[in-house]
Amino acid sequence: MPELPDVEGFKRVLARCALDKTIDRVIVNDARILGKLPAQTFAARLQNSKLTAAHRHGKYLMAQIDRGGWLLLHFGMTGGLECVHKGDDEPPFTRVRFDFSDDGCLAYTNKRMIGRVSIVEDASAFIGEEGLGPDALDPRLTYSAFERAVLGRKRDVKSVLMDQSIVAGIGNIYSDEILFQARINPLQRIDRLAPADRKRLFNTMRRVLRTAVARGAGSEQFTERMPRGSLLPERKRGGRCPRCRSLLKTFKVGGRTAYCCPRCQRG
Repeated sequence: MPELPDVEGFKRVLARCALDKTIDRVIVNDARILGKLPAQTFAARLQNSKLTAAHRHGKYLMAQIDRGGWLLLHFGMTGGLECVHKGDDEPPFTRVRFDFSDDGCLAYTNKRMIGRVSIVEDASAFIGEEGLGPDALDPRLTYSAFERAVLGRKRDVKSVLMDQSIVAGIGNIYSDEILFQARINPLQRIDRLAPADRKRLFNTMRRVLRTAVARGAGSEQFTERMPRGSLLPERKRGGRCPRCRSLLKTFKVGGRTAYCCPRCQRG
């Protein structure tokens, strides 16, 4: 599932491929991805306009439309963005395509149709209406602010990390990586962590997410480019801890399969 580092990569694709280009045509191959927004209305708002700025908040990507409003993209389980050059085939599972007047197009793909493409009038208002917490890489999210947000939560630390109303952008995969690197058991209650452990959790969260962005999260062979000792390449059935080589333990948290090392993440 695309999480913050992946969506940051999509933001860069959008910036490179689409910003300040005139949208000549909008093709909606499957209107279900638009929800209740009629495809004709959606296309009319974007045709002959330009996307002038890109902004990411958590797992959402937004692009400002020069004639007002923001293009909203959410990638669900299998969504992505691809820059398609003139003469290239349309990528499989393209649900919405933005053709540019000069060359090429931007394709929003989504195999399982769990995602969202829409238009919102105000990006900040949308973030508030969705009840999203601060972005996990927002410089304004200091450790003090993080501590205030999580203190008093009588829940396991993995669930807290994945709660988009507390901190936006972290899902099942990166919460596992963060907790592994911080040597914290996913089922440990966050209110029972020592202050030093919560501080380590915060610092590890920022480091893991920044590293994933820098190493090209969401691209091919991404896991091969992760630093030595990362959990992600071993995060699979039969995987082993990159530190001690113990067999990874799996269990369910909030309906999602979590991975951890029973030796390195005791608790």
